[in-house]
Amino acid sequence: MSFNRLTDILDLLKKHYPSLAKRVKEAQALSNWDKVVGAQIAKNARPLRVEDSVLWVEVKHPIWRMELGHRKKQILDKLNQATQGEKPLTDLKFVEFRKDASD
Repeated sequence: MSFNRLTDILDLLKKHYPSLAKRVKEAQALSNWDKVVGAQIAKNARPLRVEDSVLWVEVKHPIWRMELGHRKKQILDKLNQATQGEKPLTDLKFVEFRKDASD
């Protein structure tokens, strides 16, 4: 079996490992964070991890946390749009910015 592109290998792996396919879709959604939320929000909130289809986002200030809470559905929908109709992310959780985290 020969492969012409890295995507050929990835597609084969995704067929054999469905959990990998899900993680790839989550990564695709996450890769659009800055574009979806814009530069101002991206400076004040950053994605941390995905657990059980929930994206955990670290937020610098309670005001931003509240604002993002109001925009949660809009942000979630836009992040999921990057995955060709699939919805790998089901929720967003906002947590306080860690004091020791780098800006």
